Amino acid sequence: MSDYKFVRFTKTGSKGSYNISTNASYSFGLLSGFYSKENISKYKKAVLFFDKKNNAVAFSFTNDENAEGAFAITHGKNTGSVSCRSFFLENELKQEQYLGKRVPRKITDEKLGALYVVDLVVN
Repeated sequence: MSDYKFVRFTKTGSKGSYNISTNASYSFGLLSGFYSKENISKYKKAVLFFDKKNNAVAFSFTNDENAEGAFAITHGKNTGSVSCRSFFLENELKQEQYLGKRVPRKITDEKLGALYVVDLVVN
């Protein structure tokens, strides 16, 4: 009998980046570190919020099929994405300055619950 307690590593291909990316293809990428750490694979939908004054997007994840305005999450091996053309167009987020990777902050809003916030413009 061995004194070792080995745990098999199965997350090959994961870069571990705890980011959400804003893409020119009208979508948000839920990169591997964020996707894994926040257990996004267990959710089907994302509800998005926009704060125009602060140029910030907030994400809430749910399995509620009837959540108003929710977008489907497309799941990959260790990542996910949220295609949301209408959200990008409505909030005029196609500009080059909004594209790229951002580190989300987890906050708790007294009305909305747990949210992951991404500041689109870094000062």
